[in-house]
Amino acid sequence: MSRVAVLAVVLSVLPPACAKLMGDGPPPAAPDVAPPPVPVTSATTPPAWHPPEPTTSPSAATSAGPPPGNAPDLVKARAAADAKDFKKVRSLLEKKVRGGKCAPEESLLVLRACTALKDKACVADVRAKHGEDLTE
Repeated sequence: MSRVAVLAVVLSVLPPACAKLMGDGPPPAAPDVAPPPVPVTSATTPPAWHPPEPTTSPSAATSAGPPPGNAPDLVKARAAADAKDFKKVRSLLEKKVRGGKCAPEESLLVLRACTALKDKACVADVRAKHGEDLTE
């Protein structure tokens, strides 16, 4: 029993640091030193994406040459239309226009040729297939 009494006396007389380690004693006092300030970060805008500059190569629409495909037939048909040779215009472009694989200008030339030749069946067929392209 004497050992227990000695231990109790020693624990009660312990310095405050030892009591803190043991979990006994008053709570530690707040330090007088202020906490370090929070670092300031600047809010910069992120870089913006811009599309690349267009190339300066000439496109097919701006080139001086004839358009691809059956361009020689279109050139011949224009010349025939200017010369009022509507049978030639129709013979050059009618198959392509009735097939539905032509440019709007070609369908318009064939429509004008069929109208001049008074071929109502041809006019009706061209209007049925290319009605949206026929703006005169």
